[in-house]
Amino acid sequence: MVQKLSRRTLMRLTGAAVAVSAVGIRRARAADKATVLLDWKVTGQHAPFFVGVGQGIFQKHGIDLTVQPGSGSRNTILAVAANNVAFGSADASALPAAVLQGADVKMFCAYMATTPFGIMFTAESGIKTPKDLEGKSYGDFPGSATYALFPAFAKHAKLDVSKVQVVNINPATQASALTGGQINSTYTSLNDSYIALSHRGVKLGSFSYAEEGFNLLSQGLVANAQTLANKDLVKRFAAAFNESVAAAKADIPNAAALTKRLAPEAPETDVMVDMINDTLGKRLTNARNANKPKGWMDEADWADLVDVLATYGVIKEKVAAGQLYTNDFLGS
Repeated sequence: MVQKLSRRTLMRLTGAAVAVSAVGIRRARAADKATVLLDWKVTGQHAPFFVGVGQGIFQKHGIDLTVQPGSGSRNTILAVAANNVAFGSADASALPAAVLQGADVKMFCAYMATTPFGIMFTAESGIKTPKDLEGKSYGDFPGSATYALFPAFAKHAKLDVSKVQVVNINPATQASALTGGQINSTYTSLNDSYIALSHRGVKLGSFSYAEEGFNLLSQGLVANAQTLANKDLVKRFAAAFNESVAAAKADIPNAAALTKRLAPEAPETDVMVDMINDTLGKRLTNARNANKPKGWMDEADWADLVDVLATYGVIKEKVAAGQLYTNDFLGS
């Protein structure tokens, strides 16, 4: 037997349903606005951010995200420290120097635990081993993470950096300087500019820092102390990013197409497919964090990074690993 509801009861229940619906709408519209500043111009390695925005992953986690291109990891970290943006995507190697200079910034989620950094050179340069860089020119950009790492790599590779002509170059003319012979070699991310030039038909050789036994922590998400105090927001941001990485990895062609649609200035889709494949296939983990939660960082990796930077004079003094990172915002 169906029990009929009284008109008063029906009105009360209907009113409650409307109220719940209204709360849901308010919550949907109350997504936290946040900006993430990239380390560089948009390339394939940044695809997870655009997948996360385009597929509504950040929105699902209550974040209305704006993605801005950057001009070097150091500059991104300083912008985060100054509270110009809430979040940054930067290379770990640029963080110790910034912290020593007073930037109250930490990495709270690793993206790449194996560095893509290396050195590229044209096939006709005659360069075969790192030692062959002696007597040659090397171009780099002072605002980049690689600028500080090159002297460290040189010492690691027993390369006399005083015999290398280090040339300050403009990133906008890096490719033309290399292919035009103004420089013999230059910095590269093997998941980025190396792939872009190779797609243009340039015959290149390279040295991979990681393959040369010089692996360091690489890209990750950073925030300042004020933002990290908003624990709920930072946890949601880390969760959304890691979910976006998984979504990009699940369908790399779509990730490339979506990135190109949302960021028309990005490389062509076929180029980004190779960039994303390299990034998500080779760079996400290392031996220390492979079986840990996504984004987790090992203290020993930070200690090794600081040791390298201090030993090779990139930083003047050591900084405690605890000042550089936290795993407190990651899932289990």
